Amino acid sequence: MSRVYLATHIRLRRQVAIKVLLPQLAADPDTVRRFESEAILSAGLSHPNIVRVTDQGVDGPDAYLVMEYVRGMTLRDLLRERGRMTPRQALTVLNDISAGLAAAHERGIVHRDMKPANVLLSDTGDIKVADFGLARATTQQTSASNLMGTAAYISPELVEGKPSDERSDVYAVGIIAYELLTGHQPFTGESQFQIALQHVGSEVPAPSRLIPGLHSDLDELVRCCTEKDPENRPQDAQALLGEVRHILSTMDPGDLDFDSELLGTLSDLVPAAPPEPVIHVDAEAGDKTLSMADGHTAGTTVLGPPPPLPPGLAAIDTDATTPLTAGRDRTEVFPGFRPQSSDDTGRITEDTELEVHDELAALPSKREQRAADKRWKKDAQIPTETLAPRMSTRRRWILGTVLALLAVLITASSLFFGFGPGARVQLPQLGGKSATVAIEQLTALGIKSHTQKVFDERFKTGLVVSTDPVAGSVIRRYEPVQVIVSQGPELFSVPNLGGTESADAPKALGAVNLAPGTSTGKYSEKVAKGLIISTDPAAGADLRRASVVDLVVSKGPAPVKVPELRGITEEQAMAALKKAGLKGKSGTPANDGTVAAGLVLSQTPSAGKVERGSIVEYVLSLGPKMIEVPNFQGKQLDEAKAELERLGFTVEVEKLLGGFFGTVRSQDPASGTAPEKSIIRLVVV
Repeated sequence: MSRVYLATHIRLRRQVAIKVLLPQLAADPDTVRRFESEAILSAGLSHPNIVRVTDQGVDGPDAYLVMEYVRGMTLRDLLRERGRMTPRQALTVLNDISAGLAAAHERGIVHRDMKPANVLLSDTGDIKVADFGLARATTQQTSASNLMGTAAYISPELVEGKPSDERSDVYAVGIIAYELLTGHQPFTGESQFQIALQHVGSEVPAPSRLIPGLHSDLDELVRCCTEKDPENRPQDAQALLGEVRHILSTMDPGDLDFDSELLGTLSDLVPAAPPEPVIHVDAEAGDKTLSMADGHTAGTTVLGPPPPLPPGLAAIDTDATTPLTAGRDRTEVFPGFRPQSSDDTGRITEDTELEVHDELAALPSKREQRAADKRWKKDAQIPTETLAPRMSTRRRWILGTVLALLAVLITASSLFFGFGPGARVQLPQLGGKSATVAIEQLTALGIKSHTQKVFDERFKTGLVVSTDPVAGSVIRRYEPVQVIVSQGPELFSVPNLGGTESADAPKALGAVNLAPGTSTGKYSEKVAKGLIISTDPAAGADLRRASVVDLVVSKGPAPVKVPELRGITEEQAMAALKKAGLKGKSGTPANDGTVAAGLVLSQTPSAGKVERGSIVEYVLSLGPKMIEVPNFQGKQLDEAKAELERLGFTVEVEKLLGGFFGTVRSQDPASGTAPEKSIIRLVVV
């Protein structure tokens, strides 16, 4: 679109940059008009992070504007050289870009062509936003015939031909943030239209997908800046600046300096200073030349016509305004926007002393032009000769009355639709402002409004969520506007789940937009096993949607220790079980030679812990079992011993004279009954 020359203001001995429109474009009044708009908008901005514009004009076929000279390189050059940056380097660059844009947004100016090629880095470490060539005051938003922008950084609303505002710049900065962190643009394609359409239909990926290890806060920064819906982005560069500074102040130094051993530190972002030009003035010849520090002559400082363009305008400058088939970083012309046109005047003096002209003051205003056109039409309708007989007085009176009424009606309609309730106004961006401020702002524009309160997770109570119609819409003043005001997040009360089955909790909580959390078991003497004892938070607490509620579920009564019952009477056993909170049950009595009759012989369970109220079964002893003792006197010892042991007795043998014959001489007891396992004594001869 233009060429930039390094020039020297001879009288002030100060270097400046002169941006000169290409001859082919300088012949187009629309392009010159847009060029002039850039100067007017930029000249009103004064900020350390914005390139200052000091003059603008037209000298013969050359349209130009004069800017401060920033010695260094563009952010695009730095990215080509380095590839990508550490999080600290990237956030520092984004901080200065956002600060510059915030100053423009505060003045109601939208850049509309933010990209690395329009960010300058000086050899002193300054970062400045340049080239407001597509900038526009927010009150002049339009979605008419042509749209201009750079495909790789264009916002979805611009691609769709919708009005743009500060949030379009925020989107472009989000794309720049992605490129700073990864070294790549998020979208590529064979044509600029393909790339532009991806901004509408595809989500910008998280930087950490390409560079694993980047902090999630950086992913979130890129995500919120590149939301498809402008309402979900930071509302302007000032809000974005706050986000960037918050991340810089809260992120761990290790995360900020991720890959710093490979990518360096902040000082590595400062470009090396180029050789300093030296001005030489030949007093006799009147020539003025620039020489570099090494003695090489740079040429005269007087700005002459640029050399003719070689074939193929697109091949001259990769970041210039070019046809749609140009490179990825160029400012493109898409269907949807057509700049206004205007004549322009101005000149460059012979010694490059730049003069400021107020071209707008020389042009008639639109109102004056309309008034002049109206007077011309009125004069053209007055006849110079009378060709018909004079009209009667009555007819003239009637006609005059009708014309007067018609004039009143036309005037009233003009006032109504031009300055009154029927005038067209554009709704301002009110999202994030207090309801009081928003209503006052609408009232100042002559717009009636009413509020509607809604629950919203993003905006605090009392702040405007959006408007209906949406911001940027053009309406008549008499059309009411609904201001949608946040009443904070919607809260849901925790239901009383005490005594309900734990399996029913998810359904009960889901019915009030809450979710079950962890379940903890707890013994309870009052609540049956499997039922809910309580919740955390407690019933009645107000929570946000999808909040988690933890459950305390009963495990039933706490277990008790089984008492020892063996060797005590049944009455004593029942008393011990009752004291422990257990129940007793008597089993079938059994004989036992070791436990006396009437005492507990065994119990089930014999020990351990059981639930309170459980039954312990015990068995009472009948004492030893009595067995009939047979008499084996006169019989052989082997026969007698075997039979007695079979019957359950213990046999003791006493031998007389060595027991040579093996015959039982006597036994004790010799008859009757004896307890099982008792001793039978045999005397053998």
